Amino acid sequence: MISINHASFSYVTFTKQSGFSGAWHDLFHRQKSTVAAVRDISLQVNRGEVLGLLGANGAGKTTLIKLMTGILPVNTGKVRLFADQVPFRKRPAFLQRIGVMLSQKSQLAWDLPPLDTLVLLREIYHISHDQFTTWLAFLTKELAVTPQLHVPVRKLSLGQRIKFELICTLIHRPEILFLNEPTIDIDVSSQANIYRFLKQLNQDTQMTIILTSHNTKDIEALAQRVAVINHGRKIFDGTTTGLISHYATAPILEIVTDGPLTPLPAHVRQVDPTHYEVDATALATLPVDPRHILRVSRRNGNLDAILTQLFSEEAPAQ
Repeated sequence: MISINHASFSYVTFTKQSGFSGAWHDLFHRQKSTVAAVRDISLQVNRGEVLGLLGANGAGKTTLIKLMTGILPVNTGKVRLFADQVPFRKRPAFLQRIGVMLSQKSQLAWDLPPLDTLVLLREIYHISHDQFTTWLAFLTKELAVTPQLHVPVRKLSLGQRIKFELICTLIHRPEILFLNEPTIDIDVSSQANIYRFLKQLNQDTQMTIILTSHNTKDIEALAQRVAVINHGRKIFDGTTTGLISHYATAPILEIVTDGPLTPLPAHVRQVDPTHYEVDATALATLPVDPRHILRVSRRNGNLDAILTQLFSEEAPAQ
């Protein structure tokens, strides 16, 4: 479904000097610099896969999404969707087969109810009235927003607006769905609803989903495979479990006790009053009385901690 071969993209930025003299100088001698956003990335995505793109701010995730959706052209390399479609040509037959939801961009008109925007999209995508009515009823029911169809967008909660943004992206039944930060700032109940819906949609229709998020819960709940982008380069491609196993520096023991530990033993970190983490490589035996332990489990590191470590590494030289 998606084939990316040695794709690269660089932005050109300009430096502005302060003051009148600086502005006068910039008028004739603008100082420009080139920033490499995507560096020689190759990636293959099969039909029905759910791929999570992970990376820090500025790592190149959103730029890669823009290359795949045709918002930006590649400087070098190739990007192909559906075997032979070049995204940047933006052919109607191509645009009909993809859906894009960018968290910073809204399709909804602020003072109008969501239904008005959806009817407009129906006309844009040439959807029949019967298909539109049936599919819209299904989407709003599954995402629990049917009563809000006629409520002005400005009166909706953030979670309800995000769900309608998702419905706008899905209204024409795309084959590939691009989601950039789909659950940003929404409550856990709405997140769980969106997770369940997307997993069921992927299972029932084999829709390919490309997901970027800073919320690792999104990735752990949805992604069958992850690609980690750091400073514009792909540094990992595999499962979430494989990522943790590959980069975890030490196994961790999670301990739940029947009460707080006082004083706190060495090499033990308190998560909450009765939940603790122990570095399993630092101790030969548990520094906790077994009579007070309710549960012990082992895991090989934490996804958030691993990503923090990876993204703190220095950028490669230009």
